[in-house]
Amino acid sequence: MIDRFLNNFGRLLLAAVPLALATGMGEASTIRVSIPDSGLTVKMDSKSGDYQIASQNPRWVFSGSLDLPLKNVLPGRGSDDLGDYRQISFDWQTGALPMSGSIRIYENKRLALLSQTCDAASELPPAAFPAFTKLPKSLHVFSYGDINFAPPEFAATDTSTPWLLFDDHANALIISPASHYMVASMLGDGHTNIASGFNPKLKDLPAGFTQQTLVAFGNGINQTWDAWGKALLSLEHAQRPGYDADTVLKYLGYWTDNGAFYYYNYDPQRGYSGTLQELVDRYKQEQIPIRYLQLDSWWYYKTTTGADGTPGPDRKSGKLPLGEWNRYGGLLEYKAHPYVFPDGLESFQKSIGIPLITHNRWIDPASPYHEHYQISGIAAVDPKWWSDIADYLKSSGITTYEQDWLNYIYNYSPAFSSNVDTGAAFLDDMSAACRQNGITMQYCMALPCYFLQGSHYENLTTIRTSGDRFNRAKWDNFLYTSRLADSLGIWPWADVYMSRETNNILLSTLSAGPVGTGDAMGTEDTANLFRAVRADGVIVKPDAPIVPLDQSYLADATGQPSPLTAGTYTDDNGIKTEYIFAANRPRTPADEVQFSRTDLGLNGPAYVYDYFSGTGTLLKGDKFSAPLPANSAAFYVVAPVGKSGIAFLGDKNKFVGTGKQRITSLDDQAGKLTVGIALAANESSVTLHGFASTAPKVSVISGADDDVQFDPATHYFSVKINGDTNAPLDKSAADPIRQMTVVLETQPK
Repeated sequence: MIDRFLNNFGRLLLAAVPLALATGMGEASTIRVSIPDSGLTVKMDSKSGDYQIASQNPRWVFSGSLDLPLKNVLPGRGSDDLGDYRQISFDWQTGALPMSGSIRIYENKRLALLSQTCDAASELPPAAFPAFTKLPKSLHVFSYGDINFAPPEFAATDTSTPWLLFDDHANALIISPASHYMVASMLGDGHTNIASGFNPKLKDLPAGFTQQTLVAFGNGINQTWDAWGKALLSLEHAQRPGYDADTVLKYLGYWTDNGAFYYYNYDPQRGYSGTLQELVDRYKQEQIPIRYLQLDSWWYYKTTTGADGTPGPDRKSGKLPLGEWNRYGGLLEYKAHPYVFPDGLESFQKSIGIPLITHNRWIDPASPYHEHYQISGIAAVDPKWWSDIADYLKSSGITTYEQDWLNYIYNYSPAFSSNVDTGAAFLDDMSAACRQNGITMQYCMALPCYFLQGSHYENLTTIRTSGDRFNRAKWDNFLYTSRLADSLGIWPWADVYMSRETNNILLSTLSAGPVGTGDAMGTEDTANLFRAVRADGVIVKPDAPIVPLDQSYLADATGQPSPLTAGTYTDDNGIKTEYIFAANRPRTPADEVQFSRTDLGLNGPAYVYDYFSGTGTLLKGDKFSAPLPANSAAFYVVAPVGKSGIAFLGDKNKFVGTGKQRITSLDDQAGKLTVGIALAANESSVTLHGFASTAPKVSVISGADDDVQFDPATHYFSVKINGDTNAPLDKSAADPIRQMTVVLETQPK
C-alpha cells in the first residue's frame, strides 16, 4: 500500500499537480486535493473518516464523516465523461460489508462527483454518502416536492430531487443523486445536514452496486442549474431532443384533457368521433392550423376502481351513457371503445387527417393483461406488453404517447421503491418500444425521480410541469418546475387553456414547449393563436424555456413582496434578445417590475419594449423598472442596440418576434442589419419593428416593402415586408417556406 501511494504521489508531483499530504492541524493522515482553476478542494482523513469539500468563490465548506477508519486513501487523477479530474479514493468496512469510494473534482469546472460502491452483495443499502453535517450558515434551500408534477418547495424534500442551496448574493450549490434515480433520495433539512442516500424501502443490492452524487457550484442560480444539468446529462451520455423534435413540440395542437371543453363531453347528436371530426373540419375551413389532436382517457376501456383500490362511481360523467369508456378507474384494455370510435382508432385518425396524441393511465388489478404479461403492482414491466401497445399506437396514427398518473404508478407498485431495477425497467421498456415505432413520449403527474430518470430517453420530449387546466394559480409552479425540466433537456408543457386567455397562451409559447388549446367550437381567439404560431401552425418560440430569474428565487426565499419575474431568450449570431414576463401574486397586491440589463447577459444599451402597450424605452443604464398594478402581469422584449444602431424586435405580430421559425438569421454590422425571414407557404407578408438611431433605409431581396413608419421622438420604427408570392418555395424542410432577406441601414448621427 505504501509503495502504491508513493508511486502515485511521485507521479502527480512530477506532473505539477497540486496534491499534497497536508499537515493541517498536525494530522499526517489528512490528504488534500485542490484545483486552483475551479477553486475546489477536497480533504479526507484516513483515521477518522472525515471528509470535506471547499470552494473559494464563495468561501463555502461542506464537511462530513464516515466515522470509521479508512484504508487505501490515495490521491489520483484521470478523465471521465465530465472531463479531467483529480480525486481521492478510499476503502472502508461497514460491518461485514466492504465498501469503496471516491471524491472527484474537475479541471475548469466547479463540479464534484462522489461515489460509493458495495464490494459485496447487501440486503440493506449502505449509509448515505455524502452526509454533510457542517454547512455554511444562512443558506436558502430549494427543492421539488415528492408529489405529482414535482412542485417547487423552498425547503428540503426527501426524494430523488436536486437540492439548491444559495445565499443572498445568488451564489449557489446544487447537489443531487447522479444514478439510480428511482430509488435514490436526498435526506436532511438542508440547513444542518445534507445527505445523498436511498429511500427506506430499498433492499437486496447486488455486489458492485455503485451510487453517485453530483455537486455543482456556481455564481448565479440559473447558471448553476445549467451547469448541474449539463454535467448530469454528460454522465448519462444523454442525447436530448430539440425544441421542434416532434409534432407536439413543433405545431399548434388541440387538447381534450381535463379542463378542455370536450373532456368527457361531446355533441350527443354527433357522438364523440363525429364531434371531433366536425371540430377538425371547422378549423380547416377557418384556417386555424391545428396539426394534431390529443385524446385523453375517455376513449379506452377502464374500471371504476381507483389506483388505491377504492371503488368509484359507475361513470365518470353522469350526463353521458354507461360504458367501460365513461369511467375513471384503472386501465382494462388499451383499445378504442366502439361506442366512442365505432370504426376504430385507425379509421378515425385517417378521417381527420392529422396525427394523434393518446393518453394512458395505470393497469387495473382486474385487467386481463395480468394473465398474459408481467405486471408489477399497477405497472407493466414486460417488454412484450410495451411492444404490443406501441404496435397498436403506430398502426393507429399516434405520434406521441402520454403516460399519465405516474405518481400513482410509483406509489402503488411497491417494487419501484424496493428494487433497484423495477422502476427503471418500466420506463426503459416504454421508451424502447415507442422509439422502435417512431413514437415520442410525454410524462404527466411525474415525481422528481421521473424527471431525472426521463433524461435518459431521447424520445421523452415533453413533461407536464403544472397541474390540470393551466391558469394563473399555476404560473408559479409551472415556471419553477420548468427550471428542472429545462436543466434535464425535457421541454415543459403547461397543460390546456383557452385561446382567449392571453397570458396563458403567452406563457405556453415562452416555455418553448407545446402550444395547445381546448376551446369550444366557435369561441376561438384567432388573433391570440396567430401571436404564437405561423399560418402553417409552426410555433414561433424562444430558444429555451422561460424560467424564474435569480431575483425571484431570492425574493421568494425571504418572503419579499415582489412579483414573480421570469425570462427566456433567442440568440442569433450573438444577438441575444430577452423576453421577460412578470406577474404579481396574491401576496404582492401592488408593486413594480424590475430587472437588470447585465443580469440578463446584455452589455451596452438596450431597448425595452412593452409588448401589450406597444411602447418602448431606451435603457442606457443597468436597471429597468416600471409600475405593476395589483393582480396584473407584464411582458417585455429587451433587445440590444447593435453596431447597426438598431435594436431589432422581429415580427411585430408574434409573442416571440425573433424566434428562429420566423427570423432565420441576423447579421449586425456598422450601420447595417441583415435579416433572414421565413414565410409559410400561405403567408404573404410580415411586419418588422424595433428601435433605430435614425430612420432605417429598407431593401428587400425577393419581395418589397411598404414605407417605413418612424417616430423621430421615440426612434421606434415598423415596416411591412411583402413577400414575392411568385418566388419558389423552399421544400427542403417539412414545412415549405418562402425565404427572404431584408437589409435595414441607418446613418450615423
